[in-house]
Amino acid sequence: MAFFVGQQDLAFKLYGTAGRNTGTLAYICLTLILFASAVSATKDTLKKYSYSILGVGALLGSYGFAQSLGLDFFDYVNAYGTNVFGTFGNPNFQSAFMGMVAAVAVTLVLFSSIKIWIRVGLLFVAGLALFNVTLSSEQGYLNFLAGVIASLLVFLFSKKNFLAGWAVLTVSSLGGFVLLLGIFNQGPLADIIYKSSLQARGFYWRAAVKMILDNPLFGVGPEGFGDWYRRSRSAADAAVNYGIAADTAHSVPLDIGASGGVPLLLLYLALMGLGLLAIIKISKRATEFDVVFASIVAAWVAYQAQSVISINQLGLGVWGWSLTGLLIGYEINSRDVAVENLPKESRKTVAIKEKIPASALLIAFAVGGAGFAVSLPPYLAANKYYKALQSGDANVLIPATYAKPYDRNRFLYTAQVLAENKLDEQAIKLLRDASKIYPDSFDLWSQWAGIPTASPAEIATAKAQMIRLDPYNPTIK
Repeated sequence: MAFFVGQQDLAFKLYGTAGRNTGTLAYICLTLILFASAVSATKDTLKKYSYSILGVGALLGSYGFAQSLGLDFFDYVNAYGTNVFGTFGNPNFQSAFMGMVAAVAVTLVLFSSIKIWIRVGLLFVAGLALFNVTLSSEQGYLNFLAGVIASLLVFLFSKKNFLAGWAVLTVSSLGGFVLLLGIFNQGPLADIIYKSSLQARGFYWRAAVKMILDNPLFGVGPEGFGDWYRRSRSAADAAVNYGIAADTAHSVPLDIGASGGVPLLLLYLALMGLGLLAIIKISKRATEFDVVFASIVAAWVAYQAQSVISINQLGLGVWGWSLTGLLIGYEINSRDVAVENLPKESRKTVAIKEKIPASALLIAFAVGGAGFAVSLPPYLAANKYYKALQSGDANVLIPATYAKPYDRNRFLYTAQVLAENKLDEQAIKLLRDASKIYPDSFDLWSQWAGIPTASPAEIATAKAQMIRLDPYNPTIK
């Protein structure tokens, strides 16, 4: 409903912000991943998944270490303070995933009886992951700590050690509350953890809450946060630094709520709540401690910890959503069913249901083909634009800018290039067309207002739109 009601360009609603691509299509796919994980969740699946996290973690941890030594495979244009970002494109996401990996590895080391060489290998992976956290960003420490505490709670409650379990839960909850206060520059940890980036997050979170309250039914549209941020922030936040802007709330729940309103936010929270409920149910009925299950819980809680204060990045999202599906499905699939006590007819039915129909393979190919077809157009358009940039010819670049599906960043960059080369008339025409596609893009109107040869009427119109979109900016007159 948010997709159909939203006023943004169709391609933008479908694919999302360029470079992040967390639009409607991404969430449909994440939901399918969650469902597929749920229906296939078994104890063996959980074990393979846990090993997969460790294997990918070891690979990306090694890659991050190589990056720290300047031994990268690619010559990136790096906009960050560290060049350790693995394959995530951002050190914060590398750090977050490494925190998940370390939590899984430490859980297996602490709570399982394994051979010494396996224990050494797990400690090596954990150390490599935490070293990557040190090299990239501190975000991974929070994930790691949350994950290990979660696995400890599963261990204590599975062992029916309720006193210790509730004690750990109480202490960790109080610690989490103090940490949350520190993020908002309050409490005893404020001086330690509060930074300008966290201050900016406060701006984004308050603006997202206002978007949800002002648009409770359908939100501001998929990925609409960026177009609405400036007009949703308070005058007090703008007064601190009116130049701060973002195209995401830096919180997955708030991003979802801003995009689709209260109903979509409640649906997301319900899915995550089902994951938590699954953990509680499995732990309550467990007759013995399952360390593999505890490692999955550690990874899931670690992901949830980072998702509250960070962007939905697809490289992390696929892990988080599949983990949720695994927990929900494992709780359902591991319920006691005494097949041997059922009538013969019922046993036959159960056996038949366990078989995978032949049509499943055809459906998988059909859905995969559809996914490939939907994902191909943006790639082709981006490739065409890249080649046009290399040509250095405005007559080639301009048509490539209009390649569908549209991308506002292409319009912005091409207009900038044209204006820098004194091709103001072509730049204005490009911006005029782009403003019809993206009427709520502050950057487009700002760029138009800054072209010296634009007519007074055009500049006045552009500035009026800028004031509409950024009402608390004192520099727009």
